[in-house]
Amino acid sequence: MTRIPQIIASARMQILTGAILSALWVFFAIAHLVTFKLTGKASLLVFGVAETLIAVFFLLRTQPKTFTSSPREWVIAVLGTFLPLLLRPTPDTPVTVAEWGLMLGSAMQIAGVLSLNRSLALVPALRELKTAGMYRLVRHPIYFSYLISFSFYLAANVSIQNLLIVIASLGLLLARVYFEERLLGQTAEYRAYQSRVRWRLIPFVF
Repeated sequence: MTRIPQIIASARMQILTGAILSALWVFFAIAHLVTFKLTGKASLLVFGVAETLIAVFFLLRTQPKTFTSSPREWVIAVLGTFLPLLLRPTPDTPVTVAEWGLMLGSAMQIAGVLSLNRSLALVPALRELKTAGMYRLVRHPIYFSYLISFSFYLAANVSIQNLLIVIASLGLLLARVYFEERLLGQTAEYRAYQSRVRWRLIPFVF
């Protein structure tokens, strides 16, 4: 085993990533809770629950059979996971369509996370293959829900900061899909799953 995988797999690195994620989540949760009290935007609470589940299951994730040791893929994965926690709500008057769209995306994200539960991975990794629940529709249902929730989050909370974070997050999301498919496709089990579930991210599109 080379030095990079040793560092990545070390207990110290696991503690560090967990601590960073926890700190970002605390500020994220406070900002959304405070703005909810000021504006009554119910979507902020649902979105907050969805992001909280990501953080919880990441901390409780199972040990992978193998994972990528590519520094580039680790940077993309870390940024893609932590960057959305920098999204901040705005005190705008709630927009009904945006509110419902954000709640729909968040609900889909919650369903996807619960389907994956402790097999949630930060970087491309081989864990127990999940094929039930939303994984019957697309191979990356959590990323699909991100696509919806991030877009409507921006519509409901317009700011330059949120625009830049959403654009960057969606770009990182597409890169993560590519890297995860490349790693998981090395197994016969996943290739069989690919033949059953055709769409990666968006049903009937991609």
